[in-house]
Amino acid sequence: MLPLKISAQHSEDIKIIKQNFDTDPEWENVNNRVNCSDCPQRTQDFGWAPTNHNGSGPGEIGGTIWKSTTPAYYAMPFGKPLSFKDAFSASGKISVIAPDDEGFGLYLGFFGHERQGWRVWSSCGARIGQFYYNIEGYPEGVAKWHLDYKTGAASGAILNPDLAIPGDGSVHTWEFKYEPNVSVADMEWPDTRLPKYFPEVGRNIHTDSILIAFQKEEPSMTKEKLLEILFEARDKGLVDDWYRKGKYHLWNLEQEPENIKGRITFIFDGESVSYFLIPSHQEVPSAIDRFGFWNMQMYTGSLEFYVSDLMVNNHKIDLSQDPYWDELNNKITFTETDFHSRHNYGYSQTNWAGENIGEIGGRFWGTEVLDPLQGYYAVDIGELNLEDPIKFSGKINFVEGAVDGRMLIGYFNKEEKLALVKGEYKGNPPNQYLGLEVMDQTRYGYNITAVCSPTQNISIEERGPIYIPDRIQREFVFDYDPDAGVAGRITVTFGEEVFSADLTPEQRKVGATFNRFGLLNPRKGGKYVDVYFDDLSYSSRKSDSERERFKQSIIEVPYPKWGRKYQ
Repeated sequence: MLPLKISAQHSEDIKIIKQNFDTDPEWENVNNRVNCSDCPQRTQDFGWAPTNHNGSGPGEIGGTIWKSTTPAYYAMPFGKPLSFKDAFSASGKISVIAPDDEGFGLYLGFFGHERQGWRVWSSCGARIGQFYYNIEGYPEGVAKWHLDYKTGAASGAILNPDLAIPGDGSVHTWEFKYEPNVSVADMEWPDTRLPKYFPEVGRNIHTDSILIAFQKEEPSMTKEKLLEILFEARDKGLVDDWYRKGKYHLWNLEQEPENIKGRITFIFDGESVSYFLIPSHQEVPSAIDRFGFWNMQMYTGSLEFYVSDLMVNNHKIDLSQDPYWDELNNKITFTETDFHSRHNYGYSQTNWAGENIGEIGGRFWGTEVLDPLQGYYAVDIGELNLEDPIKFSGKINFVEGAVDGRMLIGYFNKEEKLALVKGEYKGNPPNQYLGLEVMDQTRYGYNITAVCSPTQNISIEERGPIYIPDRIQREFVFDYDPDAGVAGRITVTFGEEVFSADLTPEQRKVGATFNRFGLLNPRKGGKYVDVYFDDLSYSSRKSDSERERFKQSIIEVPYPKWGRKYQ
């Protein structure tokens, strides 16, 4: 039986290495810098034109728009920025011509121009994206509507309704509106029996599970009728349509319905869907200073679109003449160099995290477990394990982050990191890892997270403070004490905040061997983060002079179709 206290091994030979990155440290690098060997050329051309694709008379907004991490928009500026305490609305006609053999995307709505990215800070709109899943009732290849918003602090939410637009150039009507004073507290349940069929607040439940429970009381209840009730409850903000990408929905009861306020509604060809802001998001400072059309800043693919009969905040926009809106990269030819798994991290002569030029970090992508372009940038530290006191500290700056992005810094086992992984969700956290993770939580932002993972199935991920890409330098300390708690304790100091995570006896019994310290991209499908570090100190059994030196290298790969090879 494992004792309550486990004494650490002799640690006299553990050294503290300090690295300020004033020069290239020549750490080991594996797939950390990736380029395309055949980067494609793109021609983007959208904005106002005296054309008449929608039959409303000469003058409309549209053209060809590309998905790309190169931001682009055509938009009306507001002299006074809006927040989520203000009402706003827009409507019009739209037609799209969607290619069959590539991805595509387009945003329309309200946004802040200063912080672009996926998704744009201080934004609230609708986007068109291609189906990557065969959804019942829709033909393959049509364009699907999504709704999302993001506050000025990078938190937000998304709704994936069952709305799609044909990509054949046919003309359709749309309306988008935000009503800040509509409250869920004023809503009534479409069927008062519905809440009791949810096992608990915050737990996701499949439509079929709700149906089985419902039919015990009302055997004639059908799935079609139940979905009508659930959709109405969702539009009233009483339940959350948490997941809708495949053929099924996952639902949960909204938490704090009495505090939910601010309704977002989208109407397409007369069919209306709604969802609400998450509690407290209305109070987050946000600067929505544009209405218009912007590109989906992810992967690649083009879409041709045309918008006419435009109304913005109850004002008809005269498109018979050029409205002279703001433009960014909307009429350019450029080389597309970015794609999923295009990591670009390691040593760089930049100055995000420290006082002087020179640091490590950059862009980290989440890769699917089958993607060979997973890697690391790290230093050989000899060998440490969970019997050793382990500590590292330094400065960090979180510069940019896309939804579902994450990265890791800490101690790991090189062989385990590069080993074959089977199973979509079996790649992160890595086996035999101890350290920190910057990880996404869409509703609230990111977290700085303490991780201990002897093996993934017994790993712990203790979320610490909310951490958004605010581009502010912070100091941090990660301290693992094998003699603290029952089986060892991690203590993290992050700025002014301190949090901890206790290891379990099972974790100590299984153990872990670490032979590298450094930066890793996660083996879990997702987006990207840009994070930088400087002035690091870390525990090592090797002195800096004992280790092998490496030159930085770049991996070149063919540009993947749609910008992403593995889904």
